Amino acid sequence: MDYQGILNMNPTTMALIMLVLCIAFILWNKISMNFIMFVIPFVCALALGYSLTEVSNAIVAQIANVMGSVGWMLLFGLIYFTMITETGMFDTIINRFVKMVGTKMNVVVVMAMTSIIGAIAYLTANMSTTYLICFPVMLPLFKKFKMDQRIAFILCQVSIAAMCWLPWGIGLVNSAMMAGVSAEELASASIPWGLCHVPAIILLWAYFAMVHKKKHGTLGLPSGVSLDGGTEGAAKEVNPNNRPKLFWFNLIVFVIVVVCLAVFKFPSYLIFIFASIITAMVNYREDFGKIWNKAGMTFFNVLLMLIAICFYLAVFNLTPVGADGAPIASLSMVNSLATTVTSIFPEFLTKYMFVIFLLLVVPIIHFIPYQVYNTMYPLFISIGASFGMGSMAIIAPFVCNLALATSVTPMNSSTYVGCTLCEVEDVNKFCNWGGVIMFFVNLVVCIIAAVTGVLQLG
Repeated sequence: MDYQGILNMNPTTMALIMLVLCIAFILWNKISMNFIMFVIPFVCALALGYSLTEVSNAIVAQIANVMGSVGWMLLFGLIYFTMITETGMFDTIINRFVKMVGTKMNVVVVMAMTSIIGAIAYLTANMSTTYLICFPVMLPLFKKFKMDQRIAFILCQVSIAAMCWLPWGIGLVNSAMMAGVSAEELASASIPWGLCHVPAIILLWAYFAMVHKKKHGTLGLPSGVSLDGGTEGAAKEVNPNNRPKLFWFNLIVFVIVVVCLAVFKFPSYLIFIFASIITAMVNYREDFGKIWNKAGMTFFNVLLMLIAICFYLAVFNLTPVGADGAPIASLSMVNSLATTVTSIFPEFLTKYMFVIFLLLVVPIIHFIPYQVYNTMYPLFISIGASFGMGSMAIIAPFVCNLALATSVTPMNSSTYVGCTLCEVEDVNKFCNWGGVIMFFVNLVVCIIAAVTGVLQLG
């Protein structure tokens, strides 16, 4: 393409136009986000002067890179966890845990169980599935102890946030794509952030216990209420894919999968392929194709999302070539925008822009979709690079902490799923109440991360 043409078109202005259009259409919520991410970056690249071939080659290269680094892992990871959830393995673990606790319960124990079950259930790396596993089990206990059912949602979500470092989680994969690193690398960098949530969870137990005791005068069962029959959870529809007799087999396979991923660092997509095949062949040998079809469908929308993000990233990082054939990195949209931002704002404010957005993530996500944060990651990374900061240090804080915000916003569909299961009728009122709590949880996590050195400030 023509180098002079790039100068005339001003990549900074076009980058701003692309960001504003993407955010505006996402907020408008009348057009599919995937469609927005397909069309707007493509049109902006053409308007900037790139040829159809140049844009196409950049997009294809981006898709190949993403599928090679995280796409196949996510595909087979989703298939495996859909299968293992269908077998009822997680339900069995949770029900046995509830029975083990038995009559030793009080309000604090109920809250601890909610947090633990939420963490276990999120091994599926799906928020809605986690709610479906956790809330039907715990809600009867909340009712017996006359506990505020909104607390179940908050505690479950903070546990989810603490577990968002899972390399097969869609949120982490999105962030890894934006940072240009492997999901496994980002997962390793995000684990300390997950651990920073543990003290915050304990503080929540103490706070909610104090509020409950002040209101009801006890942390035990109310007078005249019996715990009998209260640990089985709500009655569930019989799942034809449930395989209780194969529980131990499925658990052993699951443990082997985790060990291979966490200890031996084997290629994750290969582990999930073999685990999916073994799980399907043993559990569903008489109807092998049906379970594969059901599990495979979970990836279709995710695949569209991955490709849409590839369009956005490819254009945002598209670099023109000079007369000598060498790429001119400073004229890519992301680098030129970062240069403009750093020249306008004070150095201290610019250097720690990602920290400011991290601290304000809950109130911001209350009003705009969380996907908008994803579109800002390349800018944060480019600005941080100008100060010598690595992309991992900038993106890792958002992996877990962003989940604190996504449960207390009316802009996210999973909020309505959780509120429905917790029998919370007024979603907006819950979001206002929960938003204040999550803001302070996020602040506590960030303070713990800063004190322990997990938050890297360069």
